[in-house]
Amino acid sequence: MKNNFLKIAAFLAFGFGFSQTPISLKNAINKAFSNNLNIKSGELKINYQEKLKGSAITIDPLNISAEVGQINSAYTDNRFSINQTIRLPKFYNAQKTLLLEEWKSSVLNLNLQKWQLKKEISLVYNDLKYLDEKKKLLKKADSIFTQYYNRAELRLKKGESNLLEKATAENLKSQANMQLKALEKDKEIALQKLNYLINDGTFYQNEKGKYEILNFESLSTGYAGNPLVLKQLEQEKNIQNAKLATEKTKLIPSFNLAYNNTSMYGNGADDKFYNHSTRFHSGMIGVGIPVFNSAQKSVIEAQKINQQIAENNYQLGLVNLKNQFSQYYGQFQKLNEEIDYYQKTGLNNSESIFKTANNQYFNGEINYLEWTLLVTQAFDIENKYVDKLKELNDNIIELNALKNE
Repeated sequence: MKNNFLKIAAFLAFGFGFSQTPISLKNAINKAFSNNLNIKSGELKINYQEKLKGSAITIDPLNISAEVGQINSAYTDNRFSINQTIRLPKFYNAQKTLLLEEWKSSVLNLNLQKWQLKKEISLVYNDLKYLDEKKKLLKKADSIFTQYYNRAELRLKKGESNLLEKATAENLKSQANMQLKALEKDKEIALQKLNYLINDGTFYQNEKGKYEILNFESLSTGYAGNPLVLKQLEQEKNIQNAKLATEKTKLIPSFNLAYNNTSMYGNGADDKFYNHSTRFHSGMIGVGIPVFNSAQKSVIEAQKINQQIAENNYQLGLVNLKNQFSQYYGQFQKLNEEIDYYQKTGLNNSESIFKTANNQYFNGEINYLEWTLLVTQAFDIENKYVDKLKELNDNIIELNALKNE
């Protein structure tokens, strides 16, 4: 782990000086499940709760006492006592049930951590694919505006244009170049986040490929909530129920068993003389009744409120999940329609604008201001399409997460 930490620290300090290994989204998620520190903490929590289950039957300490003095008469005697308090099985069973429910909660919590991690990696991976697509557009713009700048510079030298055309071309070229540099920084940050989440000492980058719409299958029936989240909320109810049962068992009487061993120097009740070597034995059994129990009853009443809170949190969680799914699904439908427009009409229009503007500009049919306006409009269409595609994929990732897919 120390070596991994040093590698990550060096990577964060020096950026892209290290080679990067392409990794698929599926493999990135699997590696993160094995190496992510939050996941390891969740696994340790399960181990902790597993060990803690052995503490369910905790017997009160055995009390051993000794006395020396004038216990029975004017002579000095000694007495040894052993005292043990025990409780009824119902008390220990309640403790065992509570620890078992808390262990179950830690297992479910690990599943939730994996679910959250999967969603985080999917979103970061989508960011990286989006940035790759934006980089293609910016390189295309940089190439076009560089050619335009070179042409404007040549025209100025020949006296066919003025400084304004060259300044416009230089500004467009510089803007494209600055956006490329900013995008590289954004890509570096996204890669750092991806490798932080994976955390296995190797530095990964996303696989290259066409940026497409992610898979999403609509539900055949109404959305019933994320089963992982609902199970965790249901488990919290079970924990609060077990805590209430545990608090109630504290009102159950306890039993006290004792054994005494004493000397009795002198004449006994039977008129016999006993020296210090003679021992006498006795036993005792007692019952501990919680007579002053108003404080414990208050704890029980308070725990009943915790039960209500857990039930309310379950209902609130269910409503929130359904509301989130409804919002994301409505956004999904809206974005889907916009993407459909771009794919069927918008991108074709952009390509037509590019070709027409270039032909008319090179043939002298339009001036550089008109060409700049048309080309910027065409790039704006392509940029908006990629932006909407990222929004749609982010939306699909959220929807699939809510469905637990």
